[in-house]
Amino acid sequence: MSARTVVSSLLAAITTIGLVLGLYLGVTAAVEVHADGEVMAVRTTATDVDDLLARLEVKLGVGDEVDPGVDTTVVDGLVVTVQRAVTAAVVVDDRAGVLGIDDAEFEVTAVLDTMRDVLVASPAGGAMETEARFEPALDAPVDDGAVLQVEIAVPVTVRVDGEELTLASFAPHVEGAVDEADVALAALDRVDPSPSTPLEDVDVITIARVELLEKVVDVVLEHDWVEEGTDELLQGERQVETEGRDGLRRDTYEVVVVDGAEESRERIVEEVVDEAVAEVVLVGTRQPPPPPPAPSPGQDGDRVVYLTYDDGPHPTYTPALLDLLATYDARATFFALGSEVERYPGVAARIVREGHAIGNHTWSHPSLTTVSGEVLDRQVLDTQSVIQRAAGVTPTCLRPPYGARNATVNARVAELGLRMSMWNVDPEDWRQPGAGAIVDRVLSGVRPGAVILLHDGGQGRGQTVAATERLLANLTEEGYQLRSLPGC
Repeated sequence: MSARTVVSSLLAAITTIGLVLGLYLGVTAAVEVHADGEVMAVRTTATDVDDLLARLEVKLGVGDEVDPGVDTTVVDGLVVTVQRAVTAAVVVDDRAGVLGIDDAEFEVTAVLDTMRDVLVASPAGGAMETEARFEPALDAPVDDGAVLQVEIAVPVTVRVDGEELTLASFAPHVEGAVDEADVALAALDRVDPSPSTPLEDVDVITIARVELLEKVVDVVLEHDWVEEGTDELLQGERQVETEGRDGLRRDTYEVVVVDGAEESRERIVEEVVDEAVAEVVLVGTRQPPPPPPAPSPGQDGDRVVYLTYDDGPHPTYTPALLDLLATYDARATFFALGSEVERYPGVAARIVREGHAIGNHTWSHPSLTTVSGEVLDRQVLDTQSVIQRAAGVTPTCLRPPYGARNATVNARVAELGLRMSMWNVDPEDWRQPGAGAIVDRVLSGVRPGAVILLHDGGQGRGQTVAATERLLANLTEEGYQLRSLPGC
């Protein structure tokens, strides 16, 4: 073969190769495929990405992602990235209900870079918007089969000591939330709901401060009042045999105080410190003796009555009565109180100076049947002394206040050197029935020797003064003489 022939053959071969190469390059595309940690650079006649991956035997699993998508047309310079999906689990604690989900465990299969991606891809993604704790951390990388533990905090309000504390608690029960709120509990404090209540069932925890105190209360024991009959006293007479006295009981209570207010109390100790003493009153059962005989008329047989005045002397009424008695040349007997003689000694002196009798009516008008022997003595003897100093005479007669007397009083008065002086006509002028009524009552009961009870002491005795003026006129007209009581 000639050299020319060889050269021509070579040129023809080169031309053919060029034509074939041009044809090949014209119908293929240069692409890169990034998958499973490798980079595959190839020229391909694949029509789309799905065809390309099949020719390269890159198989896609569930959840794998291809960029660009498998329907993308293959062009020269195309770069395809295959991201493999992983399967990870999300496990929420027993407070999943706080997130509004029913299930607590989820499995996610997707292309996931971090645990945050796992959480967002799951139904528990709402945990990102609440107080929660995550294990592992959300920025941790994800491996296939990884598990993300989610712990949800419960928003709760703690009411204690007048304040409200709001917190998000991870504690499983109420007791733990109280600890997280840094509330110190005393032994008797009450927690509502109970400390063992699951926290997810609670919105508000109320703590009541409880104190157990002892309180002592003194209670007055009122004394009884007892009546006992005795024939040592006349009917209608009464005498205190035993002075009543209230007793004292000391009660100790256990008091439950809740938040400063008493809730309940229970008596735990009852101690009688002082026993009550019953008051015993003797009531007379003996029939009274007949009224004392009226004082005898004068020796000449004249009709005589005796005006007597109690409770004075009075600075106004007694002088007015003395003026009236002087007008009719009449005499009377004044039973004076020691306290009033001490106040108005000049009036007492005038009574005696003008020829009237003055008697003892005690110092301050007590019922002599109800006082002790010592008090009776002082009432009588102090009055004797003050009358002696004021009027220069010592009374020999005593009229007991209210007419109250008994055998004991009678005996003691006699021992003191006085005799009892009573009455038999009582118009009850002290009730102030009117001057006319006083006159009528006296005149209806008057008789020779009558002892008439009137009053010059006290308030409102103007009726007695007016009645005395009319009585003096009437009795004088009827022929009565008005004298002081004999022996007084």
